[in-house]
Amino acid sequence: MDMLSRLLGRRRSVVLSFGVISPTLRPHRARSVEMPAYSGKAQPFLDAIAASMFSSSDVRNWILAGTAAAATYDGASILDDEQKTVRWRRGRTKQPFWANYFCGKDSQCTCRIHESKSLESDAIFFLRSNVGRILAIHVEFKHYREPFRNGQPEGYPLRAACFAKTYAQRPFLNPHDDWMTVLFCGNDALADPRISHFQRVITHDEARRRIRDYPG
Repeated sequence: MDMLSRLLGRRRSVVLSFGVISPTLRPHRARSVEMPAYSGKAQPFLDAIAASMFSSSDVRNWILAGTAAAATYDGASILDDEQKTVRWRRGRTKQPFWANYFCGKDSQCTCRIHESKSLESDAIFFLRSNVGRILAIHVEFKHYREPFRNGQPEGYPLRAACFAKTYAQRPFLNPHDDWMTVLFCGNDALADPRISHFQRVITHDEARRRIRDYPG
């Protein structure tokens, strides 16, 4: 009996040793690691979109294709240094200068819908037409099978229209005359009726065929 008790006691001590943290074996403190510029998972896709937007007139025209903006902005130039200068007016941001534009919790405009937490555009690119008009292209990126948040699709045109009216009140936003919204998504999202809030919908398969270095 004494032998059995000692064995059970030893087994219990082994189990407990795995269930608690010994004061002499504390977990390693996590090292401070700088987070990716915007979203670690989305950033490679957004980087590829941005690189092609800034370098290729053909890609810009393709993104405009089929939208109301195409007639005015086909062949338009893109604001690169100008956007960077405005966005980094008070210093460089952690994210790229074209990414993650927040509207804030505005109460004096319609930048978001009631009870929606959708407060930013993933990316904005500005085009200048040959007559000097400027278009803001608001981009939303969704991975395959990544759902929309409450009010997210609906918030995009509201925010884009609001920005076009209130850019003078927003020191990090370039002046512009017109706006459009673009969604990059998986084929699964095509069944969601809320994609109608985007004037241009581009699947990842389409993007890979037209945008250099778009991730697979």
